[in-house]
Amino acid sequence: MKRRKIIKIGAFSAALVISLTAWGIIGSVKAHNYKTQIDLSNQKALTELCEYMDSIEVALTKSLYAGTDSMLGVLTSELQRDSAGAKESLSAISAGETQLYNTYKFLSQVGEFTAALNRKAAAGEEITEEERQTLKTLLDFAAGLSLKFEHMASLLSADYFTFDEISERLLETDAGSENMVSYLESISDAEMSFEDFPSLIYDGPYSDNILNKESQLLKSSKEISLDEAKTIAAKAIGVKENLLVEDEQTSGKTAAYCFRTDAYNISVTKNGGYVLEIMSDVAAGEERLTSADASEKASLFLNSLGYYDMVSTYSAVNDGICTINFAYKQGSFICYPDLIKVSVSLTDGKITGFEATDYIMNHIERNIPDFSITPDEAMENVVPTLTVKKVSAAVIPTPSGNERYTYELFCEDNDGQHILIYKDIETGDEADILILLYSDNGTLTK
Repeated sequence: MKRRKIIKIGAFSAALVISLTAWGIIGSVKAHNYKTQIDLSNQKALTELCEYMDSIEVALTKSLYAGTDSMLGVLTSELQRDSAGAKESLSAISAGETQLYNTYKFLSQVGEFTAALNRKAAAGEEITEEERQTLKTLLDFAAGLSLKFEHMASLLSADYFTFDEISERLLETDAGSENMVSYLESISDAEMSFEDFPSLIYDGPYSDNILNKESQLLKSSKEISLDEAKTIAAKAIGVKENLLVEDEQTSGKTAAYCFRTDAYNISVTKNGGYVLEIMSDVAAGEERLTSADASEKASLFLNSLGYYDMVSTYSAVNDGICTINFAYKQGSFICYPDLIKVSVSLTDGKITGFEATDYIMNHIERNIPDFSITPDEAMENVVPTLTVKKVSAAVIPTPSGNERYTYELFCEDNDGQHILIYKDIETGDEADILILLYSDNGTLTK
């Protein structure tokens, strides 16, 4: 009996040890998984914070060049939306008891200061040089914060630091923002407040009227057969028809026949037989051609496909491939909604990519209204820091999917930065502002 009792006690003890060990392992795994989830959540919040700070920097830059209260109002809305989003991301970062008070306060001040300027402009008062200088100071500080946050995010994603260590960097950044907050508070006429901003409803590029849009070009075109589409596709990529393999057809707004070869994928719309897209996995080698050469070859390619009256606007080079944006030109107007992208290898001039969805969805012959203002009148109210170098006519898309007929003012500021300002040809209102970014790889807009 005594022996059996000892055996039972031993077995019970062993089972207890095993159970406690198992519970310890399970608890450890749960804790690890929880920490992993927290880290991923923090990293996501930091990434979103970087995106918001970049948007704030761009909107502040455009605010420097806004010459009308309507455009300032648009930018103010963007800044309020982005600053609210940045504050939300900042609040979502779990860093123990970390309170990034100064940075959070700075984000509030950005939206409120620009809102104050908007109210002033709407009342018919001019924005002073001192207030524009304040905008410039805000921009410089926002740019500095943006760079710091992006650097932290890159270090975190590369596993150079843990999030706890990144949190210490965030605190250092926040401490450095105290001077900016004090500077803002010293501006007596800014009408700033520290109220939280409400979430704003934003009619962005994916609004219902975009999703429900119907291509007038395809609607007015007859449906072609599979064989006709194969002939068009083979001619476009320069192969024999028997080398094309049929892929699954696509449906929807731009229903298309699809084909592939060893090197290419190509789609042709069922209505009208328009080449919709070409993709190639051919890698470029040594660059032997210039961007100008690529643009010329791309233009000839567009003509061969029946896309006429297209003019090149901007281009970019990446890994030996030059991608050129072409827009349709109707009379003196460049129609930016009717966009086609063509990619050309700088090694041999071969077409490596083609995308005509925007053109096919938007292209129509437009009834362009008469100019109600002259080019000289369009140049009025341009801020004194900008010099207008060229005035042309352009059709531009709006975020809600509509279009505006505008003057395109190519401007340069005192530092040599190039800015595009668009003014409505009927009202003279500023419709948009774009910042041109130049690099060795080409020209982009922001």
